[in-house]
Amino acid sequence: MAELNTTAHVSGYVLASLMFHHFNRNSDVEGFLVGGIKTVAKNSITDSQMDGVQVEYTIDIQKHIPCSTVHSFYNYVEINKEVLKKLLSCHKEQNVIGWYRQRRNTEQVMTFRERLIHQNLQKCLSNQELVFLLMTSSAITESSSTHSLEYAMYKLQGSCFHKVPVLVTNLGIVDQQDYHASSIACSSVGYTRVVKKLRSKYFNTDGSLKEVCRINEMSSALQEELKETCGKVEESERSLEKLLDEVNKLRKTVKEKKKLCMQTLEEKKCKKPKTDENVLLCQALQKLFPETKTLQTQTISLEGAPLPAYTCSADHGIDISEVLPLLLADKEENCESDTERQLEQSGSETEEDLLDPLKIQMASSHSPTF
Repeated sequence: MAELNTTAHVSGYVLASLMFHHFNRNSDVEGFLVGGIKTVAKNSITDSQMDGVQVEYTIDIQKHIPCSTVHSFYNYVEINKEVLKKLLSCHKEQNVIGWYRQRRNTEQVMTFRERLIHQNLQKCLSNQELVFLLMTSSAITESSSTHSLEYAMYKLQGSCFHKVPVLVTNLGIVDQQDYHASSIACSSVGYTRVVKKLRSKYFNTDGSLKEVCRINEMSSALQEELKETCGKVEESERSLEKLLDEVNKLRKTVKEKKKLCMQTLEEKKCKKPKTDENVLLCQALQKLFPETKTLQTQTISLEGAPLPAYTCSADHGIDISEVLPLLLADKEENCESDTERQLEQSGSETEEDLLDPLKIQMASSHSPTF
């Protein structure tokens, strides 16, 4: 099913002229709009439908013809054809695309009288595509120093009036910077004569510009080249993404292996075999030489000197009198013979005086007797 889209285009200087004429009159203003209507049908194929026709109506407003007074070409609602022909004598009726009315301090709505006048104008001009432009102004300050102006365009479709979007064309609009595939409507005799004279040089048989067709062909070729380049870039990006994923996986694997090696080294350090301690010898030395710390140490310096700070003071639970009874007996006999010998040498000395050097000699001895 065909879709209908209607858009009105008006240039900035035509709209400014309408506003200037409106604000410089003491009463309401009426007049006619002159221009052309262009119809373009576009056929678009989508997934939902194979054939979708979209019809675009473009109303091009080129100038306006103001009336001298209000109600000049109609009597209440009936059109005065003689006055209408006189007003439009300098213009062709097919170039009249609509009429306009400017009101003050009123709502932006068509009145019932304006609706009837519009329908009668359609019959009189034999133009069913006639449009109506309504402009209303009002003061927005108490001193009337600032006014606001609203404008809207209406078109009769069936039995209802619908608003038509109005686009003010200027150099800043992107659509106006494109190439025109066909010539715009113009009533100039000189323009038509020049176009007919040079038509074969610049236009094809179907009315399209030759340069535009060539530029379109070049644009299509560039688009195809761009698609191929985009495909190559996409393929290279995907391969690069795969390589990056592989690199990240390898980095993760190396990191895990390093962590595992560190853990293995730490476990090996913790599981170093400890040197077996001769607990029997340690207990015997503690029993025989309790005051000699150098005989009880397990660590020596670089020079081979024993270090008393690392002595073993733990009780290993071994009874030396039961395990090594001969060692203790021999030790007691040696101590008694030394004591008797010293008593024989000096009878005047007391027992305590004789035992003091013996204690010193036992403390300085480093070789036990086994």
